[in-house]
Amino acid sequence: MEKTPDVGPFLRIIASIYDCFLLLGVWFVIGSVALWLNGGNILHPALGSLLVFVSAWAFFAIFWIKYGQTLGMQVWKIKIINDEPGHSNITLKQTFLRYLVNCGMLALLGMPLFLIYVDPKKLAVNDILSKTKLIKV
Repeated sequence: MEKTPDVGPFLRIIASIYDCFLLLGVWFVIGSVALWLNGGNILHPALGSLLVFVSAWAFFAIFWIKYGQTLGMQVWKIKIINDEPGHSNITLKQTFLRYLVNCGMLALLGMPLFLIYVDPKKLAVNDILSKTKLIKV
């Protein structure tokens, strides 16, 4: 069987599971600090949800922009690149679009990932909309 540089749904999901465990640690720290700053009182659910959303996006944005990989992606030798000609690193706007689409894909139980099998360039919805691409390194 021939190896391809394309990253299929299985590797994307496995790397995401690794990153979810790391995010739990980030959320624990953020939640602890927020609770401490709020005098030990539980935050309003809307504010808590906003903190979760923004902190997760910041986690991914920092890793994607600086290294092109999260720690979960490093384990599985996956890297995110800019699919636009002449650009090497992805931009902050691309990280936000990709993260937003990923949240929608999570809500749909990952089903949009299977577009990879019918797209001629082997791209998923989040790749197409954010103009990025995952490659094996």
